[in-house]
Amino acid sequence: MNGDRVLAAGSGLLTPLTLFLVVLCLCFLLCLVSGMAGDTASDFYAAERSLPAARSALALCGDYIPVTALLSPIGTVALSGYDSMVLAAGACAALIVLLVLAEPLRNTGRFTVGSVLETRTAGAAPRIAGTVLTLVVCVPLVVVQLTVAGNVITYLLGLKAPAAAQVCTTLIGLLIVSFAAFGGMRGTSTIQAGKALLVFGVVLVLIVVTGRRFDGDFGTMTREAALGSGGVEVFHAPGGLFGNTATGTLELLSLGMTVLLGSAVVPPILLRIGATRSGRTARRAASHAVVMITLFYTALVLLGLAAAAVVSAGVITGDDPQANTTLFLLARALDEGAVDGMLFTTAACAVFVTALASVAGLTLATAAALSHDIYAHTLRGGAVPDRRETTVARWATVTVGVASVFLAVLLHGWSIVFLASFAAAVAASVILPALVYTLFWKGFTRRGMLWTLYGSLACCLVLQLFSPTVSGQPYSLLPGHDFHWFPLQNIALFTIPVGFLLGWIGSRLGPPTPAELAQGTAARIRTLTGIG
Repeated sequence: MNGDRVLAAGSGLLTPLTLFLVVLCLCFLLCLVSGMAGDTASDFYAAERSLPAARSALALCGDYIPVTALLSPIGTVALSGYDSMVLAAGACAALIVLLVLAEPLRNTGRFTVGSVLETRTAGAAPRIAGTVLTLVVCVPLVVVQLTVAGNVITYLLGLKAPAAAQVCTTLIGLLIVSFAAFGGMRGTSTIQAGKALLVFGVVLVLIVVTGRRFDGDFGTMTREAALGSGGVEVFHAPGGLFGNTATGTLELLSLGMTVLLGSAVVPPILLRIGATRSGRTARRAASHAVVMITLFYTALVLLGLAAAAVVSAGVITGDDPQANTTLFLLARALDEGAVDGMLFTTAACAVFVTALASVAGLTLATAAALSHDIYAHTLRGGAVPDRRETTVARWATVTVGVASVFLAVLLHGWSIVFLASFAAAVAASVILPALVYTLFWKGFTRRGMLWTLYGSLACCLVLQLFSPTVSGQPYSLLPGHDFHWFPLQNIALFTIPVGFLLGWIGSRLGPPTPAELAQGTAARIRTLTGIG
């Protein structure tokens, strides 16, 4: 009898592991086949600007769905109801912001933050500032993704040792570094597109199985979800996430602004736009992605409701207080009466591929900024052979990836809310104002640009350091200390206006020079038409 139990447990573990290995080998093969097609810098960074609209749209969706975006919304909808549904709507609207920016961004002919900013003012300052921002945004996001992925894989494999999550994080991180270094933009795009299809397929299957469980009556499912999460009056009322106070309302509004405005301008998204064939292709890709992401988040809301109805909030918080395992709890519950363990195993593989593709995209964007903006243009003045720049880019990918893995392991067990909040706030408060002014305002000057970039970054850093994400709360980075004076953990409600205001004031303090006027006119023509 004991032998049968051991054998059954071994086969239960073998199925996810076997599927993981198959998916891993397939992904690596795709990276090798698609990523080694060319050895030029343009091919490594931007796939020779050859990606069609359909593939770019799928890849954009892949970039837009990191591990946290796949796991967190289902759990938060199941626990907090109304507030999380509002945030899901904001996440869909973020790609509408990208839809406005996509064609002008592609028309600049640039693909890193620093190179886009350089279209308005000459010199090394824009590229250096763009690289600093890319590091500040991407490295914390990589650490967050690796930490969550390591914890999830540990959970899926049933490992309980304290060091197990660190080992899983290290192994996953090193795998991802290899994918990004070998695959470049072509390989990463292929994996992102495949990941999007896999995630969409898994979500669709879960929706279908959920519909059958409730006989197609989603109204009944919604009522049971409310009963499973505190009752109708609580579940369908505001205040589930941050409380029904003035501070809670501001917190929700600030988080919504962060999701709406920050998600559209993270460096991997800009890199992806630069890889499309033309400005029109970029706009079509963004428009297709808007539709797909809207359907995706609608499905996540339904799965959150299903989790609240089938699993219940008490079981979810008992398994993981942060509710990141809700997807697996729902899949395991829906597996009853279905093919044994298949939903759970397939969901686990979708999460694994999501981690693989998302971190690879972030790592590639960071390496592109270091190798293209700093090495090739700032240090070498643009006179670098293609093969040499590609070699530097691959080594930069390895360096950034290994450093991020080290940080993820070092910070394991610490609160990562600070990293996620800060990176998202910087994207929304610094990168977005700088890009909007660069693309659409002829009067944007060098002074205004630097004020926006460094002034708003300093504002984000100060407010985040003295926010509850660092001290004063159980979820803080330093829970045993309390030196916070800023009441919100999401700071974008205040820092986004500061970013736009600093750029405007800095540009108005002195008239643009003739050279800046000429460059601004040329840049404006280029963003509108692609000419030049």
